[in-house]
Amino acid sequence: MSVSKRAGVLALVLAGLGLAGCQTTAQTSGEGGATVQMAREAMARGDLLTSNTRGRVQHIAPRIYLMRGLANVFSQGMDDLGDKLRARGYNATVHEYGAWPSIAAEILAAQRATGGRFQAVVMGHSLGANALTELVNAVGQGGGSLALAVAFDPTVQQQVSGGARRYVNLYQSNNGWGTTVSAAPGYRGRVENVDLRGRANVTHFNIDKDPGLHAQVIAWVGQAVGGPRRGRQASAR
Repeated sequence: MSVSKRAGVLALVLAGLGLAGCQTTAQTSGEGGATVQMAREAMARGDLLTSNTRGRVQHIAPRIYLMRGLANVFSQGMDDLGDKLRARGYNATVHEYGAWPSIAAEILAAQRATGGRFQAVVMGHSLGANALTELVNAVGQGGGSLALAVAFDPTVQQQVSGGARRYVNLYQSNNGWGTTVSAAPGYRGRVENVDLRGRANVTHFNIDKDPGLHAQVIAWVGQAVGGPRRGRQASAR
């Protein structure tokens, strides 16, 4: 696509998003801004593929969000996993766990812009895993859904009330930190608790770094949102 044509498509998309924001009373001005920003970023990456005659976004490539734990420094395995996902062509970004409300708002804005077609995956370690459940539930309360959520050793017991079609909790029941996650009554997704107590080489502080678990999680991502667009490296935040 030529530069001039890409600019024209972007203008059409942004105009349509502005109109959609005016017509959707549930969408706040902050979420509208997030939608426009996502459209700009997607266009720059080439992930914004098509728009219809009304300027509505037809497709934004799947997004993967990873959240670190305490002090934003003790979960470097999230950075490593993000690198592996980006190397395979996925758009994966790593965040501190306190960013979960803005991530939830961004996911909801993108899903509204695409009529619910935008797919997202969220992951987190330790306090990032605790924040993961908050994020998942917030997306559900906002009327959205996540293709996959993966927790690495959350430290508090929580309930998933909605928002994720599949929630996998990788934890250790004998390391003094990890705990299970349960499904709230009426939850229609699938919650899986995988106890790694038999893995003597795994602890709370390296569970996010295990190469075998990374390989398994990457396979789950492929099952949840499909393969990435080949030949295109997603940008890191």
